[in-house]
Amino acid sequence: MFRPFADWVASTSLSQTFQNHLWVVPTSQAIHIVCICVLFTSALMINLRLLGVGASGRSISQLTENLVPWMWRALGVLLLTGTVQTIAEPVRQFVTPVFWAKMAMIAMVATMTVAFARKVRADAARWDAAGTRPSAARAFAVGSSLLWIAIIVCGRFIAYTSAFYT
Repeated sequence: MFRPFADWVASTSLSQTFQNHLWVVPTSQAIHIVCICVLFTSALMINLRLLGVGASGRSISQLTENLVPWMWRALGVLLLTGTVQTIAEPVRQFVTPVFWAKMAMIAMVATMTVAFARKVRADAARWDAAGTRPSAARAFAVGSSLLWIAIIVCGRFIAYTSAFYT
């Protein structure tokens, strides 16, 4: 279904430029991996605190205030480097169902994170006290962590499954 579009993207001058400069994709991938580490570590720190792991130190509201902006910055760079990789190798990306699953999960977890951050900002005291923390906090922590792990796995599987669809 996406093959004609992928073929068209591959024929553009920008895609050809990325393909002909052998340093573009590896450099983009290296930056991508660093940003994955920043984003996942930030999310994991918040999620583990929501689950009661590491109960001393910064509160949920402090972690959210400090780490969510890092997550958004890292996600922005991930989208940029991912776009470079997609333009450089569009057939590999667009025809693989794992790519589309990854994109859907990114949209889901980003939406969840926006809602979470807003709720924490609106009532920080409730979120900071373990006894008054909303019951959905644990579900968010587990769901968010599982989605980020699945996104990382899907990202790796694009390379291994694309040959089946090209």
